[in-house]
Amino acid sequence: MDVQSVLLGFLIRSSMTGYDLRKAFSMSFSFFSGLSYGSIYPSLKKMESRGLITKRVEIGDGAPNRKVYTITEAGRQAFLEALRSPFVPEQPKRAFLMRLFFFAHLSGEEREQIVLVQLDAVKRLRGDLEAIRSEVEVRADRFQQLCFQMGIRYFDNLADDLSLVIEAVRAERG
Repeated sequence: MDVQSVLLGFLIRSSMTGYDLRKAFSMSFSFFSGLSYGSIYPSLKKMESRGLITKRVEIGDGAPNRKVYTITEAGRQAFLEALRSPFVPEQPKRAFLMRLFFFAHLSGEEREQIVLVQLDAVKRLRGDLEAIRSEVEVRADRFQQLCFQMGIRYFDNLADDLSLVIEAVRAERG
């Protein structure tokens, strides 16, 4: 799904501010999506010009004004169309696997260092997910919980695989 479809998906539940959308996006999609914060606001502007959403400004009493976005019927139809469209499996780019393929050209110390850095990054990402577990359990619907659980398993499996690579690198070094 593209960023516009994701944003429409959030807005189909309720109206939200840009800040609310950023927060929901961060908690929901940052661990498995290539979508970025930087694409949210330009997408909102495009969706508004296409009539998929409306924006109203709430005047803040001593606080900044809030722009609240609401999905339109055209936006609802566009979201459902995107959700129902045929899924085309993507071949994910796995930068680490590309490096691993050529590890024979590095020293044992370099190999180990690269894998340790990768493992640390995976553990941090998994920790980021774990940090929102309680909120997901309270707020997420059944399918969002399944998505969260798959994310946890994904990072656990990746950490296990990287640990195997570390063992192999260390065994080779003696």
